[in-house]
Amino acid sequence: MKTIFRISYTLTFVLASLTGIAFALTMNTEFLIGLLIVLDVFTLALFVNFSNDYFDHVSGADQRRFTSDDKEWEKGAKKIFSGKIYWAGNAFDLGYITRKQGRIVMAILASIAVLISIPIVLHAGWIVIVLGLIAFFVSFFYTAPPLNLGARGFGEIDVFVSFFMMSFFSFYVLVQELSVQMILIASVVGLCVALMRVVDEASGYEAHVKAGEKDVCVRFGLENSVKIIALMFVAVYVLSFLLAAFDYAYLLLFLSLPFAVRTITYLNDTKDEFRFVRPAPEVFKFMFAHQLLIIVSLIVRTVLTSA
Repeated sequence: MKTIFRISYTLTFVLASLTGIAFALTMNTEFLIGLLIVLDVFTLALFVNFSNDYFDHVSGADQRRFTSDDKEWEKGAKKIFSGKIYWAGNAFDLGYITRKQGRIVMAILASIAVLISIPIVLHAGWIVIVLGLIAFFVSFFYTAPPLNLGARGFGEIDVFVSFFMMSFFSFYVLVQELSVQMILIASVVGLCVALMRVVDEASGYEAHVKAGEKDVCVRFGLENSVKIIALMFVAVYVLSFLLAAFDYAYLLLFLSLPFAVRTITYLNDTKDEFRFVRPAPEVFKFMFAHQLLIIVSLIVRTVLTSA
């Protein structure tokens, strides 16, 4: 079940939503609508991850991942991932589910997401439909034809926009007002997940080249991508520092630094034949920790304010 629905990836969506809800709850107490938003995002995440696996299976993208003429390297790369929650393989490629069953599951998940969204729409109005459709569009067509944004050089932008919206949308539905602080939080969330996307691209570089995909690593090369990843980490912590100007509780975000440092250390270890594989599980931990720390910071801020 974990392999079929990629629960670890699903948690990424849920945490993004919770960052927005946690900030909104510092301003009002719409707990029930907040819970429904989390459930809706969770269902949408199941749908998106499942559909991504489906279309990557149809295109053969995941089957080409970690394939190499060097079978010892191929075995080692797969071992690094198989022992982590980050990657367990494409459920369709592994034969856990058929294409026909996959299409049925996608239809069911989409229907459940629509049903859960009804009370949210009634609460916040038409803006929920507009934002929901945009979020669905950029998430679904990340791998789905005919757009397949991830393969056409828009994957990183797609991921940033998707998770920015997931965080900001969750806040806006509850509060229905703009906030510079929330925009910064959503930007950090979007950048963290986009960063994970770029590191993930590096680990599957050869497969992406063979598939003709135009992601950051293919466009700029692996060595230049290491520099881009480092700059993205810097951007995350600059934005996190700006958040600390609103409240010192946000300094807790810097507790994710060890994961960032290990990611960069692995990428710069030119003597390691798995230098572009090892960072992927590490950057997942960074992304997960940083989002969680945003929520913890907001809780700490609330507790200290009310004390």
